[in-house]
Amino acid sequence: MDVRIVEELSRMLAGRKVVTEEEVRRKAIRCALKVLGPKLADADNTLIEDVTCSLIDCPISLKSLHFSERVKIGDVFFYHLHTEKPEKGDFELAYEEHFKSRRYLESLEAMIETTDRFFEGHSVNGKHLRNYSRDKTYNVFYSTIDDVFEDVEYHLSMTSKVEGEYVVVVPTEKELNPFLKFFKRYSEDAKRNDLKIWVVNPGAKTIDPFIGYPKDFKLLKGFKNPKAAAMVSSYWRVDVRELD
Repeated sequence: MDVRIVEELSRMLAGRKVVTEEEVRRKAIRCALKVLGPKLADADNTLIEDVTCSLIDCPISLKSLHFSERVKIGDVFFYHLHTEKPEKGDFELAYEEHFKSRRYLESLEAMIETTDRFFEGHSVNGKHLRNYSRDKTYNVFYSTIDDVFEDVEYHLSMTSKVEGEYVVVVPTEKELNPFLKFFKRYSEDAKRNDLKIWVVNPGAKTIDPFIGYPKDFKLLKGFKNPKAAAMVSSYWRVDVRELD
């Protein structure tokens, strides 16, 4: 395991007193991409579990946070730093992150299954960064639209680091605002850098474009609604009010 991932994750969680295993795992995936870049596709499938373990059960670096104390509230296990006395607000924040993380993790297999079907006939390599290759290569990373918003600069840089095209796949959300917020702030940057963001409905296992299309136009038939990206752009121009 690359200690740099553990240290990057510790920096991401700096200031936090309480976490859940689900939050640590979700953020470990983000940190693994930041540290390994395109090499994440070749990482061992146990990498994320090992990084998660290192912050909760078995620290491997002096620079690593260690959430060693466990508390169960309802059906959720919380972990907190031994040196800190967490307060109500710390648990509330941890629960919010737990809910977002659990939803993402529960959607992950459906997102992978959906992109596997979308790229049927391509050779496949990797898990959290998945390479699909045939005539062209597509590098697919799985995230949430809020996390892409936070990590956007790195995703923009990934487009020049990978061989072929770079796609971030995110699950649908209950509300449209996170997508409109991203579109307002970063759609032009994404288009300029050829960053593609596609959306999977985990229940229906369908996929639609949010920003950007594949250069192999034969793939367009795999989208449930190939015109979705154009519709978002049109909607944004005519009917979007100011967002926070």
